[in-house]
Amino acid sequence: MPTAVLWTFDSPWQLAAVLFAALGEVLALVFVYRVLVRGGSPASTMLWMAVILLAPWLGLLLYYLLPRRLQLRRLKRLRGRGPELRQRRSKAGGGPAATSFGLRALLGSDGIGLEVGNEVDWLPGGDDFLSAAAAAIEAARDSVCCVVYIFRPDPAGLRFLAMLTAAARRGVAVRLLYDSLGSFGLKAAHLAELRAAGGRAEAFLPLLWKRRPFTVNLRNHRKLLVVDAAVAFVGGRNVGDEYFTDRLGRARQWLDAMVAVRGPVVARLHEVFVEDWYTATDEVLPELVPAPPVGRAAAAVVCSGPDREVSGLWYALIQAIGEARRSIELCSPYLVPPPMLLFALQLAAARGVRVRIHTNGPKTEAAVLYHAQRSYYRRMLDCGIAIHETVDDYSHSKLLLVDDRVVMVGSANLDLRSASLNFELGVVVVDAAPLVAQIRSTLEQRAARFRRITVADLPQSPFWRAVDGFCALWSPLL
Repeated sequence: MPTAVLWTFDSPWQLAAVLFAALGEVLALVFVYRVLVRGGSPASTMLWMAVILLAPWLGLLLYYLLPRRLQLRRLKRLRGRGPELRQRRSKAGGGPAATSFGLRALLGSDGIGLEVGNEVDWLPGGDDFLSAAAAAIEAARDSVCCVVYIFRPDPAGLRFLAMLTAAARRGVAVRLLYDSLGSFGLKAAHLAELRAAGGRAEAFLPLLWKRRPFTVNLRNHRKLLVVDAAVAFVGGRNVGDEYFTDRLGRARQWLDAMVAVRGPVVARLHEVFVEDWYTATDEVLPELVPAPPVGRAAAAVVCSGPDREVSGLWYALIQAIGEARRSIELCSPYLVPPPMLLFALQLAAARGVRVRIHTNGPKTEAAVLYHAQRSYYRRMLDCGIAIHETVDDYSHSKLLLVDDRVVMVGSANLDLRSASLNFELGVVVVDAAPLVAQIRSTLEQRAARFRRITVADLPQSPFWRAVDGFCALWSPLL
């Protein structure tokens, strides 16, 4: 008769190893299911499945350490106030026309909201931004709310902290939200005086965040300052010496983009801060009463990130490019475009639109980043897209101009991280010919600091072309 085979183990450690491996395989199957139902690009899905199945515990560790999405259920109740607020504004005459279409219809949808009656001022220089922000903070009566990616405790940063502290001492509700990774140099000692004066300062998603430890992959890249319901500042400037002085060392220049907005749209920007503050602290802040109309500009607040099921920012960007008839001007420090953006730009160039992209050259960009972005140059140049690189200076501007009617200024770079991982923010202004003219003038003044790239400037050596392609493989992490 056949005899039964019994599994025996020489020691408890062997049994533990087998159980550990079996548990890994079971968990791998569970997480493969999660990857499949989560969606995403086929390439990303296949990569995660392969890593998890071939090395279960390593794959699970990476999947946990590199999340792409926050738990949204906690935010839904807070965002439920949005439709009520928009209905109230619409009844007051602040909403867009019912007959709008195209970009206006997209911006006027319930998920975004187009506000009319605003004033938008272009702030091309660091001094322009600092003086305007200082005047607004000094005049604050009720609240000052700031979210920023990089806050450096250098002379400019300490000066900004002193302004916030002075406002807190006057009884103004001051709240500072800074990204824990981007502002790693900002310590409790730097914030002690602000907190002692009654102000609040909180880190956004620290690495050991209580609800999702090790959120290193999800960063708040937004730059926003809201003062009362009166004025808000949006764009690419963080808080630090180069952002306020427009200098890198003695000779090199820092180029950036910022706008100040007044009017009903300020309340919409405050809603973004309220959501970020709630994510970081679990505290629900009161809403702002929208300011009355102060101008004629129609503006919308667009966001993207792991806290959004729909990316209003990238929807608006692609739609605006799709409506271009004459010209597109794009500024971004990083140029590693997601496929949807690259296709939209190629299509615009193919139908005769003049497309110009302003980015950074090899002297001012990290080597891996520069080689990754250069891997896209040939495809763009071949279809007629003009690429302009800085020579010695650094361009941190993040803006879009379409014809003479659309402006988008915000925090998002033209890369995969901004498209899917970072918390990003922008303001879109439509039918804004005077504002477009101001920004065009600034770009023309900066033109001498850029050089136009041609096919002859691209590497011909197989080695360097391979280097560019290899660096592009790391695009999702850059």
